[in-house]
Amino acid sequence: MFENYLKTAVRNLLKHKLYSFINIVGLALGLASTILIFLWAHDELNYDSYHKNADKIYRINWDFNWNGNEGIGSGTPPPLAEAISREIPEVEEATRVRAVSKMVVRYGEHAFNEDKIFGADPNLFDFFTFEIISGNAETALSKPNSVVLTESIAQKYFGDEPALGKIITIGEEKTDFRKKYDNVFEVTGVIKNPPRNSHFQFEMLTSMASHPTVLFFDWSWIWMQVVTYAKLEPGATPQVVESKIPALVEKYAPAAFERVGFSYDELISSGGRWDFVLQPMTDIYLGDVSNRLGTKGNRVYVYLFLMIAAFVLFLACINFMNLTTARSSQRAKEIGIRKTLGSAKRLLVGQFLLESMVYSFLALPLSLFMVEVFIRPFSQLSGKILTFNLFDPWWLSVALTGLTLFVGLLAGSYPGFYLSSFRPVEVLKGKMRAGHKGTRLRNGLVVFQFAITIGLIVSTLLVRQQMDFLQNADLGFSKEGVVIIFNENNLLGSQAEAFKEKLKSHVGIVSASISTGVPPYSWFDDYYKIEGRGDEQFTLASYLTDENFCTTLDIQIVEGRGFSRDFSREAESVVLNEAAVRYLGWDDPIGKRINYSGANYTVIGVMKDFNLMALYSPIRPFALFHHSSKAYSIENSYVVVRIQGNGVAEKLQLLETEWQKFAPNTPFVYEFLDQSFQSQYVAEQRLGRVFTVFSLLTVFIACIGLLGLAAFSAEQRTKEIGVRKVLGASVSELVLLLSKEFTKWVILANVIAWPIAYFAMNQWLQDFAYRINITWSTFVISGVVALAIALITVSAHAIRAAMANPVQSLRYE
Repeated sequence: MFENYLKTAVRNLLKHKLYSFINIVGLALGLASTILIFLWAHDELNYDSYHKNADKIYRINWDFNWNGNEGIGSGTPPPLAEAISREIPEVEEATRVRAVSKMVVRYGEHAFNEDKIFGADPNLFDFFTFEIISGNAETALSKPNSVVLTESIAQKYFGDEPALGKIITIGEEKTDFRKKYDNVFEVTGVIKNPPRNSHFQFEMLTSMASHPTVLFFDWSWIWMQVVTYAKLEPGATPQVVESKIPALVEKYAPAAFERVGFSYDELISSGGRWDFVLQPMTDIYLGDVSNRLGTKGNRVYVYLFLMIAAFVLFLACINFMNLTTARSSQRAKEIGIRKTLGSAKRLLVGQFLLESMVYSFLALPLSLFMVEVFIRPFSQLSGKILTFNLFDPWWLSVALTGLTLFVGLLAGSYPGFYLSSFRPVEVLKGKMRAGHKGTRLRNGLVVFQFAITIGLIVSTLLVRQQMDFLQNADLGFSKEGVVIIFNENNLLGSQAEAFKEKLKSHVGIVSASISTGVPPYSWFDDYYKIEGRGDEQFTLASYLTDENFCTTLDIQIVEGRGFSRDFSREAESVVLNEAAVRYLGWDDPIGKRINYSGANYTVIGVMKDFNLMALYSPIRPFALFHHSSKAYSIENSYVVVRIQGNGVAEKLQLLETEWQKFAPNTPFVYEFLDQSFQSQYVAEQRLGRVFTVFSLLTVFIACIGLLGLAAFSAEQRTKEIGVRKVLGASVSELVLLLSKEFTKWVILANVIAWPIAYFAMNQWLQDFAYRINITWSTFVISGVVALAIALITVSAHAIRAAMANPVQSLRYE
């Protein structure tokens, strides 16, 4: 019986080649899309799962509410790790990691600017599963000035020579907090490169004992600059550990607060919060808390892409259902005869399910071929390096077999039950109208197909509009033609001012400035007091800069003045932005004073608001202090240069030449400011590209299904078309007749898709402080595009049928 059903399935497949081609290609596209998106989603959802003790490791996050600022951050104080290890029995051990700024690393004639240098405690390798190539994991980070390199970095500096025991310099020798930083390090270990799906990506691990700042703050429960991980004892729960942490905070934090002039008791009594919570390590990458040690993903995007994959696969199944049920009359007599001869309904259902599985399994090898062809472009599209091996992991081939079976069952379920329900008497008497039964469901499926397609087109257009808005929005300063030169760890030293003046002397260099920050990069955040308001404090972001900063970035001074060499007390002055003035409630800010660390600063000017960071966040209170104020100490700075005219490459070469004169044998690292801002939206740009690709794919799948239905519709109405032509109907009238049925379903699909797409995209846009307004024109354009595509698809067959010889049409049966 099975052999007979299989022969019947193959015979039908070969007999109707167009419909078979449409079904197999559609199912293959659906399967290939699902496989590719699954590979991407599997990688996103399995960050850090490769670690041996992944289920026992938690990151400790700071949960705070202080002076109106509330949130959860990944930074923690240096003494936390030792305290929880010593005083909470459920914690087996704890370790710390600290990200440091870019540093110049030198070995012989090699000098590179490295930005993936972390400080780490000696027991780091007890926590995380990193393969040691050379060195002793237990002692590699136990001594000061020890460094462990990744395999790629060791190759970069030493080639094929053994790295162990080599001496390199990291950064510049200096004194931090009365503790000397020795920049000479010995290589004590080499490890395999961290897997790509690790939430922290490093190239060098320096021993924590080499970081004088961390050593200085070993008493502080306020300096939140290290990341702390805890490994729990077997059977211990994070809830139990969290319940015991407040007692530790109450024991140690008050003294730390008092040391810097604050009161822990007042913080708590006023409704503040100073606590720590545990987060599973495997949740860090897709979690809501920031990640100081690497990039973050977006769980919403993962679910969104999986949903798109399901939609694409379902669209392919819909094509199969539609074409199979539409051609029902061609199988009706076969079914009637089988039922008359005693075939049970379940056997007929089994036959049609087997046929759909034949299509599905024929589509599988084609889909695997598509995956091999498109995996590299998809990797570039998604920003990952994806690989596909049918047998690695072992369960992948089993999962694909199961998916193929599921697709076959899903695609064949309705046709199987639908076709097997025909009544033999009606069929054999010819009372069944060809393809009439099941029309409502087919039309509903067509509407569903185009609703998904239109929704994706709307989403694609809105994502692109938002990206265009972000790239062209007025940021409050001019970002074009601005070069940022990274002066990490103050490589220019005391020659920074001379370097800046030298640059300004060249033709084509409009202006230059030195600042401790530049949008969208680092700024200094702290609490400031307001003169005349007692102990009231507010949070203020700021840069230390010079008199050229506003001119270089074209930031407008709207009241008072900016810094100038014509005045002698710039060290005691501050320039606020409009947001800070509004926050403080000052109608006349000039001459008002704020206090920081016991020093008063007089407001001399108000600058127009500008965006410090990407447009996810609103403009916040911000200030400029003059370098000479030495209000605080920042290791890193930026030389901001505005260039004009053509010959950008020549000007960059000029900048590098001057840099090497002032900082010889030091890497020249730069970025264009406009590109720096554009890089903040990589995830959204990737989302837009994915939407574009899958919108086109759903359009294609919907169209090939519509093409098959149109061909069948024209075929079933062959005699009608012949009669109408004999009676004088024109080609255009016949085309309109054949097209209008599909047109109304596409219009209905628009009505369904528009509100859903509006709601979904409005939710996505909520993540941006600055966003586009969703206008009706986007929906109209999407609807018109979908309708045009549908009409073009249907019209191809409609025109051919309308232009056929009516004599041949009337003879058709």
